[in-house]
Amino acid sequence: MNSGDVQLSAQSELQGGESLLWSGPANPGRSAMSALPAALFGIPFAGFAFVSMSNAYRNTHNLANHHNALPGGLSLFPLFALPFLLIGLGVMLMPLWVYLKGRSGVYAVTNRRVMVISGTTTRSVKSITPTDIAEVDHRERPDGTGDVLIRTNTVVRTNNGTTQITVGLFGVPDVKEVAGLVMKLRAQPVAS
Repeated sequence: MNSGDVQLSAQSELQGGESLLWSGPANPGRSAMSALPAALFGIPFAGFAFVSMSNAYRNTHNLANHHNALPGGLSLFPLFALPFLLIGLGVMLMPLWVYLKGRSGVYAVTNRRVMVISGTTTRSVKSITPTDIAEVDHRERPDGTGDVLIRTNTVVRTNNGTTQITVGLFGVPDVKEVAGLVMKLRAQPVAS
């Protein structure tokens, strides 16, 4: 996506009285790397499901050879692990899905919010307002690019307690400038 398309995409989402301070394309490679830990979990999940299916098929095939027929429905037994195999493969392919989705992504900082815009045919805009921002961190690489991590005040309940939602702007050029803009936005007084 060229810089003109990025700017147009961000400007098309502006509301009345809102001005664009910075916009840039999402880096799909960096986003895909953030999904890698989940993909690593999918490998043993899919592997276990595949081995289960193979063993079930082998056992039902051997049983059929010894008895010349299988009791009703037993031939379908190997398919019980199929949903687990598909879930494991889906999780393994997570970096690919994130990469493909990130190719059309745009990040923007305005005087009122941070936007994460994704999608081409069906467009999605995630807005983070100053009151949503709890903390801003950034990671800078030697070339000046990096990731801006925005920890929000939004909390999600999990089985083990609660987790704060973190929104990442991955592969941002001149990461210090963008992190500074987000921190300035966070420091804005709340409008009454």
